[in-house]
Amino acid sequence: MTHFHLEDDLFHLLPLPALRWPAHAPTLAQPNHAFSRTFHASALPEPARSWPDGVHQTRLLTLTGARRVCRLNLSSLPNGDRILLIEDVHQYHLDPVTHLPDRTALLLDAAQTHGVTTLAALRLPPLHDQRRHLGNAPVDQALRLIARDLWDAARPWQASVYRTGTHEFTLLSPRPLTAEHLAPALRRAAQHLGALGRHPDVRTGLADAPHDGTTLADLLRAAQERAGHHAARRTPGGLARLLHPAAPSHPPHSVLAL
Repeated sequence: MTHFHLEDDLFHLLPLPALRWPAHAPTLAQPNHAFSRTFHASALPEPARSWPDGVHQTRLLTLTGARRVCRLNLSSLPNGDRILLIEDVHQYHLDPVTHLPDRTALLLDAAQTHGVTTLAALRLPPLHDQRRHLGNAPVDQALRLIARDLWDAARPWQASVYRTGTHEFTLLSPRPLTAEHLAPALRRAAQHLGALGRHPDVRTGLADAPHDGTTLADLLRAAQERAGHHAARRTPGGLARLLHPAAPSHPPHSVLAL
């Protein structure tokens, strides 16, 4: 018996989520069953169709509304079709205390900054004295509560929240955000810090694309400058330099209409 649709059957039964672009319709992505069960139909960013064969990393929107860090394996078949296999690697890039994506996840996301409209940098005051006097447990619990509140606030905006430093969180949103949007979560953060006996000085800075930059590094630098710095042991702007180490302190934005 001849199985004319065997290739289609194998593709749809793959255990990993996958997309296929047939040679005769290179702009029409066909999902397999695993993809349809896991990800939103428009989860794949538009530029992905032009990515070269190889391994890429970005975030994909799931049916539950979560944006998971995923490794994408793109390859071209002899018949001209292109296949994309998706591996969920989100758990490998989670901060052990807050379970938010960590700085590594942000660095990996930096290459795919399409869809980012607002970046918010949130800096807590240093908590070294609280750790010495109270121990790690209550401080870590306060950080988890702050992370939970930021996560809850970010979900309606389809935003991503990271713990990018010992006392720093970063939020990326595809929608315009203002200080008023963040105010409820910041008030709760201040309450959690107050319970530790720490003055609740939470500093924030917002940067908007494309006015403040066309890359994540530019947006992060602008937001951190607006947030200012507590008296801390970290070097100011360290994360921005990791994202864009060769950038001058005031990079030109020749393509921006200021």
